Amino acid sequence: MEPLNIPLRVVFYREDGDIVAHCLEFDLVGCGSDHEEAMDCLVEAIACQVDATLESGNIDNLFSPAPGEYFRMFAAGKSEQGVGKGIGRLQIHRQDVNIPNVDARDYVDSDAHNGDLALA
Repeated sequence: MEPLNIPLRVVFYREDGDIVAHCLEFDLVGCGSDHEEAMDCLVEAIACQVDATLESGNIDNLFSPAPGEYFRMFAAGKSEQGVGKGIGRLQIHRQDVNIPNVDARDYVDSDAHNGDLALA
């Protein structure tokens, strides 16, 4: 079986004083005091999910997308220099799963993810 090539999208936002890195394709998060720490935690969560999926042999277990509001936050976010510092560590290569790249955006208005997003 050819490996699945899964590009990921990550939206960063602020919640309760922390930075959250939220992977849209897997609905997994990592939190930290800065973007790098949040991304490191997210990388660990994704690696655990990929490993558990491969061990169980149930590749469908891997895909559980985030709720639509986080996709809207990603769409409204900005790709800025320095956002997602450390994303290079999210190069996960396993026998059946390859994550070749990550598109990360920083969503600034974190209060909006608790309700409706008004897009201009």
